[in-house]
Amino acid sequence: MIVFLLTIISAYGGKFNPEYLTIPSILCLALPYFAIATIILIVFWAVNRRIIFTALGVLTIIACTGPISQAMPLNRSKQAEPGQTTFKIISWNVLHTDDTRKPDYPGNRALEYMIESEADIICLAEMNNFSSKEMKKASPTLIDSLSRTYPFRAGLNSTDIKILSKYPVDRSGISYISDNGHHRFDFFKVNFPGGRILNVAMVHLYSYDLSEEERQVVTEIKSVDTAKSSMKELKGSILSKLRNAFRMRAMNAEHLREAINEIRPNAPLIVCGDFNDVAGSWAYNLIKGDDMRDAYVETNFGPTYTYNQHMFYFHIDQMLYRGNLEALSLKIGKINSSDHYPLIGEFAFTK
Repeated sequence: MIVFLLTIISAYGGKFNPEYLTIPSILCLALPYFAIATIILIVFWAVNRRIIFTALGVLTIIACTGPISQAMPLNRSKQAEPGQTTFKIISWNVLHTDDTRKPDYPGNRALEYMIESEADIICLAEMNNFSSKEMKKASPTLIDSLSRTYPFRAGLNSTDIKILSKYPVDRSGISYISDNGHHRFDFFKVNFPGGRILNVAMVHLYSYDLSEEERQVVTEIKSVDTAKSSMKELKGSILSKLRNAFRMRAMNAEHLREAINEIRPNAPLIVCGDFNDVAGSWAYNLIKGDDMRDAYVETNFGPTYTYNQHMFYFHIDQMLYRGNLEALSLKIGKINSSDHYPLIGEFAFTK
């Protein structure tokens, strides 16, 4: 019964404003795990012929069908129609091209991945500039190759949001200065051949702001005793930081939604990046509104995760779109140089 209840709360946690309630927002992160646990319990009780518990589990899944279908979609990738113009776009929190898994690697795996990706557009978070300080261990040959592959780039020097493109790209000038002077998103216009213009918003919403020691609280849960110890810490400074993070992201999301509303509704627009929150969360729902579609939900089967460290295996990087576009696929690139995996989207212009 506890698992069923937690599944329902996590499914609808994004309906509760984090300004007033934090726990539902936290539980919302774990919806796929609660849903899977509920399904396992349904099978267990069914095998043991406990009809009431089986029925309650089934009713829980039915009640949460909408949110679960966002976190665990049942779709597949598509093929472009004949004559459609297609493009590939990558969204990635690149962590300043640090290599967290292979620090002794002689080159720069992040840059190598970008060059080999064959993407038309690459949107980057946590990339302050394109200096040697950011592009660590990159040889002159590798940097030159990146410049040849992506001759166009844009982004303010004062932000950690940048864009690389095979086609001319400029900032749109739509950018709000949010918490403590940060730009949490930036808008760009990519000029494709034939006069097509794609609007792209790269996003990096407020982080959880946890220290390395605080992140280890979850990693160290290996038994009942360590779980109890971790829960004590969660009730202290960690919960306070989480509460602040959800509230700040709500504010970021409101500003981003205002900026989205400045773009013509039928203009091709992709909003992507590090949301630091999952599908169905309060911030996600604010940004998505009633007019945007989720490329992952429309083209994938089952749950995924995009953050890959400290056992925080959550799908916190998103790619939304609207206008004269169709999502063909959205894949998770399994390069682990950063603490985030890249999103690799393929789209077609529909008109």
